[in-house]
Amino acid sequence: MLLQGIQTTYSEDMDHLRDMDHLRVLRDKIGHLRVEIADIMELNDQFRRAVRNGAVAQVAHGRRQERLQAIQHELGRLAALGRRVVSTEQMTEKHRLRLPPVKQKRAA
Repeated sequence: MLLQGIQTTYSEDMDHLRDMDHLRVLRDKIGHLRVEIADIMELNDQFRRAVRNGAVAQVAHGRRQERLQAIQHELGRLAALGRRVVSTEQMTEKHRLRLPPVKQKRAA
């Protein structure tokens, strides 16, 4: 019985670490996207300030706009994934609270 309690605790700890890992990965990904957005915004500002924009500059501007839309879509997917991770943590905690405490036998 005691071994089962230890295994359950270990399993719960590993689940928690895995969830934390997912959240860290999500935060890292969002951080990288923020940097990319800032870079694109700076290039778009330069494009708008330019007196003349040639065909190459206009194509690059169009590609940056497409990339911003792709980032927006990706952020939406990451937000949904983040909600699932948090939801999983909440459900795990809710089920943990419903379980009766594990009774340990005294060593003789």
